[in-house]
Amino acid sequence: MKLVSDAFRLGRFLLSVPFKAVHWASFKVANDIVEWHPLELLAKGSKYALLILNQPIGFPKDTTVMIWNRASIRATVDGGTNIWFKFSEGMENDIGLNNPIPDLVTGDFDSAEPRCLKYYQTHGAKVIHTPDQDETDFNKCVRHVCAELTARDMKVNAVIAVCENTGRLDHILSNLNTLQQARDIIGDTPLYLLTHNSISWVLHPGRHKIHVDDRVVDHHCGVVPLGQPAYVTSSGLKWDMDCLKLEFGGLISTSNMFTDQSVVRLETDRPVLFTMTLPQWK
Repeated sequence: MKLVSDAFRLGRFLLSVPFKAVHWASFKVANDIVEWHPLELLAKGSKYALLILNQPIGFPKDTTVMIWNRASIRATVDGGTNIWFKFSEGMENDIGLNNPIPDLVTGDFDSAEPRCLKYYQTHGAKVIHTPDQDETDFNKCVRHVCAELTARDMKVNAVIAVCENTGRLDHILSNLNTLQQARDIIGDTPLYLLTHNSISWVLHPGRHKIHVDDRVVDHHCGVVPLGQPAYVTSSGLKWDMDCLKLEFGGLISTSNMFTDQSVVRLETDRPVLFTMTLPQWK
Protein backbone atom coordinates (compact mmCIF):
# COMPACT_ATOMS: atom_id res chain seq x y z
CA MET A 1 0.00 0.00 0.00
CA LYS A 2 2.89 2.36 0.73
CA LEU A 3 4.24 1.95 -2.81
CA VAL A 4 0.79 2.67 -4.24
CA SER A 5 0.45 5.76 -2.05
CA ASP A 6 3.89 7.04 -3.04
CA ALA A 7 3.20 6.43 -6.72
CA PHE A 8 -0.12 8.27 -6.46
CA ARG A 9 1.52 11.27 -4.77
CA LEU A 10 4.32 11.38 -7.31
CA GLY A 11 1.85 11.22 -10.18
CA ARG A 12 -0.29 13.97 -8.67
CA PHE A 13 2.81 16.13 -8.19
CA LEU A 14 3.93 15.64 -11.79
CA LEU A 15 0.48 16.43 -13.15
CA SER A 16 0.03 19.53 -10.99
CA VAL A 17 2.47 21.66 -13.02
CA PRO A 18 3.58 21.86 -16.65
CA PHE A 19 6.28 19.38 -17.66
CA LYS A 20 8.78 22.15 -18.38
CA ALA A 21 8.24 23.60 -14.93
CA VAL A 22 9.19 20.30 -13.32
CA HIS A 23 12.51 20.19 -15.15
CA TRP A 24 13.05 23.96 -15.16
CA ALA A 25 14.02 23.83 -18.85
CA SER A 26 12.20 27.06 -19.66
CA PHE A 27 11.27 28.69 -16.39
CA LYS A 28 8.81 31.56 -16.46
CA VAL A 29 7.94 33.68 -13.45
CA ALA A 30 4.26 33.29 -12.59
CA ASN A 31 2.01 34.54 -9.82
CA ASP A 32 2.11 31.21 -8.00
CA ILE A 33 5.89 31.31 -7.53
CA VAL A 34 7.12 32.51 -4.15
CA GLU A 35 10.29 34.60 -4.41
CA TRP A 36 12.77 34.82 -1.54
CA HIS A 37 15.59 37.30 -0.93
CA PRO A 38 17.29 35.98 2.22
CA LEU A 39 20.43 38.09 1.79
CA GLU A 40 18.30 41.26 1.89
CA LEU A 41 16.35 40.24 4.97
CA LEU A 42 18.20 42.59 7.32
CA ALA A 43 18.89 45.37 4.84
CA LYS A 44 18.33 48.96 5.87
CA GLY A 45 14.67 49.78 5.42
CA SER A 46 13.52 46.18 5.87
CA LYS A 47 10.42 45.70 7.96
CA TYR A 48 10.69 42.79 10.36
CA ALA A 49 9.73 41.74 13.86
CA LEU A 50 12.62 40.47 15.98
CA LEU A 51 12.48 37.78 18.67
CA ILE A 52 15.37 36.98 21.02
CA LEU A 53 15.20 33.35 22.19
CA ASN A 54 16.96 31.70 25.10
CA GLN A 55 20.35 31.00 23.54
CA PRO A 56 23.64 32.93 23.77
CA ILE A 57 23.90 35.55 21.03
CA GLY A 58 26.53 34.46 18.52
CA PHE A 59 26.76 37.62 16.42
CA PRO A 60 29.48 40.23 16.91
CA LYS A 61 28.22 43.10 19.05
CA ASP A 62 27.97 45.59 16.20
CA THR A 63 25.98 43.14 14.07
CA THR A 64 23.62 42.37 16.94
CA VAL A 65 23.00 46.08 17.49
CA MET A 66 22.36 46.58 13.78
CA ILE A 67 19.79 43.76 13.76
CA TRP A 68 18.08 45.17 16.86
CA ASN A 69 18.06 48.78 15.69
CA ARG A 70 16.56 47.97 12.28
CA ALA A 71 13.67 45.90 13.66
CA SER A 72 10.17 47.38 13.54
CA ILE A 73 9.12 45.61 16.75
CA ARG A 74 11.18 43.63 19.25
CA ALA A 75 10.39 40.87 21.74
CA THR A 76 12.35 38.76 24.17
CA VAL A 77 11.19 35.23 24.95
CA ASP A 78 11.45 34.06 28.57
CA GLY A 79 15.15 33.25 29.17
CA GLY A 80 16.00 35.31 26.11
CA THR A 81 15.12 38.28 28.32
CA ASN A 82 18.15 37.53 30.51
CA ILE A 83 20.31 37.07 27.43
CA TRP A 84 19.32 40.45 26.01
CA PHE A 85 19.54 42.25 29.36
CA LYS A 86 23.11 41.07 29.94
CA PHE A 87 24.09 41.82 26.35
CA SER A 88 22.68 45.35 26.29
CA GLU A 89 23.35 46.50 29.83
CA GLY A 90 25.24 49.80 29.74
CA MET A 91 25.97 49.61 26.01
CA GLU A 92 23.80 52.40 24.60
CA ASN A 93 26.58 54.94 24.38
CA ASP A 94 29.29 52.51 23.30
CA ILE A 95 28.02 51.01 20.06
CA GLY A 96 24.97 52.99 19.01
CA LEU A 97 22.18 50.93 20.55
CA ASN A 98 19.13 53.11 19.94
CA ASN A 99 16.75 51.71 22.54
CA PRO A 100 17.52 48.54 24.51
CA ILE A 101 13.97 48.12 25.84
CA PRO A 102 11.97 45.41 24.03
CA ASP A 103 8.39 46.15 23.05
CA LEU A 104 7.24 42.79 24.42
CA VAL A 105 8.57 40.37 27.02
CA THR A 106 6.71 37.06 26.98
CA GLY A 107 6.98 33.57 28.45
CA ASP A 108 5.95 31.36 31.34
CA PHE A 109 8.91 32.99 33.11
CA ASP A 110 10.44 29.80 34.47
CA SER A 111 13.76 31.06 33.08
CA ALA A 112 13.50 34.86 33.09
CA GLU A 113 15.11 36.54 36.09
CA PRO A 114 12.67 38.66 38.15
CA ARG A 115 15.07 41.63 38.17
CA CYS A 116 15.11 41.66 34.34
CA LEU A 117 11.33 41.47 34.15
CA LYS A 118 10.96 44.28 36.68
CA TYR A 119 13.51 46.46 34.89
CA TYR A 120 11.85 46.13 31.50
CA GLN A 121 8.34 46.59 32.88
CA THR A 122 9.48 49.73 34.71
CA HIS A 123 10.99 51.08 31.49
CA GLY A 124 7.90 50.60 29.35
CA ALA A 125 8.02 47.06 27.97
CA LYS A 126 4.76 45.13 27.79
CA VAL A 127 5.42 42.08 30.01
CA ILE A 128 3.04 39.22 29.18
CA HIS A 129 2.92 36.07 31.30
CA THR A 130 2.00 33.04 29.15
CA PRO A 131 1.63 30.06 31.52
CA ASP A 132 -0.11 27.75 29.01
CA GLN A 133 2.04 24.61 28.70
CA ASP A 134 0.28 23.29 25.59
CA GLU A 135 2.47 25.56 23.46
CA THR A 136 6.11 26.54 23.66
CA ASP A 137 7.17 30.02 24.75
CA PHE A 138 8.37 30.56 21.18
CA ASN A 139 4.92 29.79 19.73
CA LYS A 140 3.19 31.99 22.26
CA CYS A 141 5.53 34.89 21.61
CA VAL A 142 4.86 34.69 17.88
CA ARG A 143 1.13 34.91 18.66
CA HIS A 144 1.56 37.97 20.87
CA VAL A 145 3.83 39.70 18.38
CA CYS A 146 1.18 39.11 15.72
CA ALA A 147 -1.49 40.57 18.02
CA GLU A 148 0.71 43.57 18.80
CA LEU A 149 1.30 44.23 15.11
CA THR A 150 -2.45 44.14 14.53
CA ALA A 151 -3.10 46.48 17.47
CA ARG A 152 -0.56 48.95 16.08
CA ASP A 153 -1.85 48.56 12.52
CA MET A 154 1.72 47.70 11.57
CA LYS A 155 2.85 45.37 8.81
CA VAL A 156 6.15 43.51 8.57
CA ASN A 157 7.61 41.36 5.83
CA ALA A 158 9.12 38.79 8.18
CA VAL A 159 9.40 37.59 11.75
CA ILE A 160 13.00 36.76 12.66
CA ALA A 161 13.94 34.69 15.70
CA VAL A 162 17.57 34.96 16.79
CA CYS A 163 18.61 31.61 18.23
CA GLU A 164 21.85 29.67 17.90
CA ASN A 165 21.48 25.98 17.06
CA THR A 166 23.32 24.83 20.15
CA GLY A 167 22.42 23.23 23.45
CA ARG A 168 19.58 20.74 23.84
CA LEU A 169 18.50 18.87 20.73
CA ASP A 170 14.87 18.78 21.86
CA HIS A 171 14.86 22.59 21.96
CA ILE A 172 16.27 22.73 18.44
CA LEU A 173 13.60 20.32 17.19
CA SER A 174 10.93 22.33 19.01
CA ASN A 175 12.07 25.48 17.21
CA LEU A 176 11.78 23.69 13.86
CA ASN A 177 8.27 22.63 14.85
CA THR A 178 7.39 26.27 15.48
CA LEU A 179 8.65 27.12 11.98
CA GLN A 180 6.28 24.47 10.64
CA GLN A 181 3.34 25.79 12.69
CA ALA A 182 3.97 29.48 12.01
CA ARG A 183 1.70 29.68 8.98
CA ASP A 184 -1.30 28.88 11.19
CA ILE A 185 -0.30 31.75 13.49
CA ILE A 186 0.93 34.55 11.23
CA GLY A 187 -0.41 33.54 7.83
CA ASP A 188 1.83 34.25 4.87
CA THR A 189 4.37 36.29 6.84
CA PRO A 190 7.45 34.03 6.96
CA LEU A 191 9.19 33.08 10.18
CA TYR A 192 12.97 32.69 10.04
CA LEU A 193 15.45 31.15 12.47
CA LEU A 194 18.63 33.21 12.39
CA THR A 195 22.03 32.24 13.80
CA HIS A 196 25.36 34.01 13.44
CA ASN A 197 26.11 32.00 10.29
CA SER A 198 22.86 30.53 9.00
CA ILE A 199 19.23 31.17 8.28
CA SER A 200 16.40 28.63 8.04
CA TRP A 201 12.76 28.80 7.01
CA VAL A 202 9.96 26.65 5.60
CA LEU A 203 9.16 26.32 1.92
CA HIS A 204 5.53 25.31 1.64
CA PRO A 205 4.18 23.18 -1.23
CA GLY A 206 4.59 24.91 -4.57
CA ARG A 207 7.28 26.65 -6.59
CA HIS A 208 9.97 28.90 -5.17
CA LYS A 209 12.79 31.15 -6.36
CA ILE A 210 15.55 31.88 -3.87
CA HIS A 211 17.66 34.86 -4.93
CA VAL A 212 21.31 34.79 -3.85
CA ASP A 213 24.60 36.25 -5.09
CA ASP A 214 28.29 35.44 -5.35
CA ARG A 215 28.78 35.88 -1.60
CA VAL A 216 27.31 32.41 -1.05
CA VAL A 217 29.01 30.52 -3.89
CA ASP A 218 30.20 27.20 -2.41
CA HIS A 219 28.36 27.93 0.83
CA HIS A 220 26.35 25.06 2.25
CA CYS A 221 22.58 24.69 2.21
CA GLY A 222 20.08 21.96 2.94
CA VAL A 223 16.58 20.86 1.98
CA VAL A 224 14.97 18.72 4.67
CA PRO A 225 11.42 17.29 4.73
CA LEU A 226 9.26 18.23 7.70
CA GLY A 227 7.04 15.47 9.03
CA GLN A 228 6.25 13.78 5.73
CA PRO A 229 8.23 12.65 2.68
CA ALA A 230 8.49 15.33 0.00
CA TYR A 231 9.12 15.13 -3.74
CA VAL A 232 11.50 17.93 -4.66
CA THR A 233 12.84 19.33 -7.93
CA SER A 234 15.54 21.99 -7.97
CA SER A 235 18.01 23.89 -10.11
CA GLY A 236 20.95 26.08 -9.11
CA LEU A 237 22.39 23.75 -6.47
CA LYS A 238 25.53 21.63 -6.70
CA TRP A 239 23.43 18.49 -6.26
CA ASP A 240 20.10 19.23 -7.89
CA MET A 241 17.02 17.08 -7.46
CA ASP A 242 14.63 15.85 -10.13
CA CYS A 243 11.37 14.78 -8.49
CA LEU A 244 13.51 13.23 -5.77
CA LYS A 245 11.80 11.76 -2.74
CA LEU A 246 13.24 13.21 0.47
CA GLU A 247 12.43 11.48 3.75
CA PHE A 248 13.98 10.55 7.07
CA GLY A 249 15.03 6.94 6.86
CA GLY A 250 15.88 7.57 3.21
CA LEU A 251 17.57 10.51 1.52
CA ILE A 252 17.63 14.10 2.77
CA SER A 253 19.52 16.89 1.04
CA THR A 254 21.98 18.07 3.67
CA SER A 255 25.45 19.49 2.93
CA ASN A 256 24.28 20.64 -0.49
CA MET A 257 25.95 23.76 -1.89
CA PHE A 258 25.21 26.89 -3.87
CA THR A 259 26.79 27.30 -7.29
CA ASP A 260 27.49 30.49 -9.22
CA GLN A 261 23.79 30.71 -10.16
CA SER A 262 22.02 33.79 -8.82
CA VAL A 263 18.70 31.98 -8.40
CA VAL A 264 17.84 28.63 -6.87
CA ARG A 265 14.58 27.24 -8.19
CA LEU A 266 12.82 24.66 -6.09
CA GLU A 267 9.50 22.89 -6.18
CA THR A 268 8.04 20.67 -3.48
CA ASP A 269 4.77 18.88 -2.84
CA ARG A 270 5.18 18.97 0.96
CA PRO A 271 6.68 21.47 3.42
CA VAL A 272 10.48 21.38 3.56
CA LEU A 273 13.02 23.23 5.64
CA PHE A 274 15.48 25.31 3.62
CA THR A 275 18.62 26.19 5.53
CA MET A 276 21.68 28.05 4.30
CA THR A 277 24.95 29.39 5.63
CA LEU A 278 25.44 33.12 5.31
CA PRO A 279 28.11 35.69 4.63
CA GLN A 280 28.70 38.32 7.27
CA TRP A 281 25.75 40.68 7.70
CA LYS A 282 26.37 44.34 6.93
